[in-house]
Formats: sequence, structure tokens, C-alpha cells
Amino acid sequence: MMTRTGPFDLSALLHAASLDTGRFVTGETCWLNAGPAELDLLWAADRELVHIVTGERLPRASCDELAISFFAWQFVADRACGALVGDPSIAYVESVFSAYDGVCIDGNPMSGDLFDLALAFLVGRDLARLDPDIVSTY
Repeated sequence: MMTRTGPFDLSALLHAASLDTGRFVTGETCWLNAGPAELDLLWAADRELVHIVTGERLPRASCDELAISFFAWQFVADRACGALVGDPSIAYVESVFSAYDGVCIDGNPMSGDLFDLALAFLVGRDLARLDPDIVSTY
């Protein structure tokens, strides 16, 4: 599966949230409501990463809207526009972080601890998938 690394830009939403709060907005700030159609876009790997990083449990679908973090919304938006077509990867998370870092003064959905936790989880997942014989030679 190929993963494109160009994220959907949430800058306008981050700007609106930062104006409302009067401060820099980080990825764990819950602001946006997701309905069943949005939640259905997420893959199991997206839900797992969001849960590990933010603690959010995102159902496959819901009758009601659910407030989700900007971190989770980045996955929803990227699934909707086709920027994320495989499981979330290290390259994808780094790409999203870089796309906002230094450019979007209002916030970053993959900032701070969220970025660090996402990378740590993905590195661990990738190491666990390696052939033990390959790992033991290093």
C-alpha cells in the first residue's frame, strides 16, 4: 500500500480555534464534531494510533456526533481527500508535522507529545514486524 505524505491542511480550523481560545492549539484539543460518515473513513490502524496517542476511542460509526481531536481530524481529512491511502506510517506523521511546523502559526495537529508518541508507536510497530533473524544480526 502506498502512502502519500501530503496532508490535508487544517490551518483554517486551527486558526479559528486559536482565535477562540486565545492560544496556540495543539492536536489534542477537542474541537470538531465527527459524524458517522467521517468516523467510517478511518481504518483500524488510524483508530489504534489515535487511541495510543490521545486516549480517544473512536467508534466505527455513531448515531450521534462525537467531539474529536485535531490529531484525529487530520486522519479523517486525509482519508477523505486521498492523502492517506495505507496504514499511517512514520513518513506520513513526519510529513504532517513538517507541513504545519513553522508555517501554521496557530497550531499543529501533530505537535509536541503527540508527535513523539506517534513516532514511538510507529517505530515500535515497524520493529515488531521485522523478521527476528534480521534484527538479531544487528
